[in-house]
Amino acid sequence: METTNNKSVTCSNCGAQFDVNTLQENVACPYCGTKYEVSDLLNESDAVRIERIKLNAQQKSEQERLKREMEENKKQQEKDEVADFKKSKFSKVLIIFAIFSVLMCAVAFKDGRTLAGIVAVAITALLIWSYLMKAHIVKENKKGMGTITAIIAFLLFVPYFGLYNSAGTSDYKEKASKIEISNVELIDELPIPDKLYGRISTDSKNLLSFELVNVTKQDFKDYVKKCIDKGYTIDQDESDSFFSAFNEKGYSIKVNFLDYSKEATMSVTLTAPEKMEEFEWPTNGLGTKVPKAKSNYGRICWDNDESFIVHIGKTPKSDYNKYVKECENNGYNLEHSKGEKTFSAKNAEGYTLHLMYMGGNVMEISVKPSKKTSTTTTTTNTSTPEATTPTETKPETSTETPTPSNNNSSSTSSNNDGIRQDFKNAMDSYEAYMNEYVEFMKKYNANSTDPSLMTQYVTVMQKYAEQVDAFEKWESEDLNTAEMNYYIDVQTRVNKKLLEVQ
Repeated sequence: METTNNKSVTCSNCGAQFDVNTLQENVACPYCGTKYEVSDLLNESDAVRIERIKLNAQQKSEQERLKREMEENKKQQEKDEVADFKKSKFSKVLIIFAIFSVLMCAVAFKDGRTLAGIVAVAITALLIWSYLMKAHIVKENKKGMGTITAIIAFLLFVPYFGLYNSAGTSDYKEKASKIEISNVELIDELPIPDKLYGRISTDSKNLLSFELVNVTKQDFKDYVKKCIDKGYTIDQDESDSFFSAFNEKGYSIKVNFLDYSKEATMSVTLTAPEKMEEFEWPTNGLGTKVPKAKSNYGRICWDNDESFIVHIGKTPKSDYNKYVKECENNGYNLEHSKGEKTFSAKNAEGYTLHLMYMGGNVMEISVKPSKKTSTTTTTTNTSTPEATTPTETKPETSTETPTPSNNNSSSTSSNNDGIRQDFKNAMDSYEAYMNEYVEFMKKYNANSTDPSLMTQYVTVMQKYAEQVDAFEKWESEDLNTAEMNYYIDVQTRVNKKLLEVQ
């Protein structure tokens, strides 16, 4: 049967009939192999032949054009898919979990959980491979392989924690041994436990950290009593499984009892006090904007035209409370925020004051000027290498802010303080998250090898990713004075809260 471009012809050599495409130039008989020019078989005139050749060339050109368009469309589609993937929550989840799995590898191999560590390596590899496929850096052999690979990686978290827990007890016992506590740096300030089977994590002149195994709840209670008898009675914080306190020299001890994975452990952290000495209160600069502290024993951490931060020793909680009251009486009573151990306020000149009782008869005083206020203080950083507190370095204010509403700022409702409600809600959400983060980190710092805390870490990091997304959207927003002040207050409270886990 003939089609539009096909015609039936007869082979002059063998007499067989076969079809030829009229757009072809040459053809061979499928039966005897004799080669012909199509124009000869069709008995075409030169004019018809030329027209056929033109038509054939046009058809090839059109086919090439369509092929190029298809390739360009495919490339553009791939670019769009990659761009959408990188903006998606899925890509961020892959990155977060990949980072988390690297942490899992480190913890597992550090604690001797070899099988769990191998599974963690596999999880890391699969997550990275999934990301590369979804980003079209590596070709997907089959549609959806990137997603399937990620799912397999997530499923491996279950056997990881199973292996970590099941192997943890025996592996840890193999690594644990009798602790030679007599040679540690801080031995003179350490209450000696009755049982010393475990391992030392850190041993320096500023910090001692070790973990004991084969302990009971009664062992924990007995050790807490030893701590108290040793003089750790200042600013005590005690619960059913946690104890912390300072002694008169300023040393702090933290004891945490954990009963998991069929093996109870007790971690002990002993921290040396911050290096302090007698000093003279500044007679110029930001230090003159607040009342002089009762004690002149301490350390000026930072003194320049942007901030004044000083740690004051020999200051019990009662003296801290009196100093807060004195600052209030001296005009720091605007936009104030007061907690059990923290105080923040501004005065009429726009200076911002932050106070914090750090424990162990130490308080921190921090003063900052408003943006419109200028001082002429020469920068002086008096930090010492031996200092162990987190405010040795110049504090920085975060420039990130929470998610703005899609509504235009001019049409968004404001409260009586001139603050848009969507902005306030976003900032409050940010502060609530950071409080949650601090509480988690307190538990994690007490025992970083607890698998249950590693599981919680996933949730914390997911929330963190959401907060980062939210903050990026505020960067282009114009904040009024009230909103900027509220932002500074929230960020200040967050910064103070973070000091609790540093």
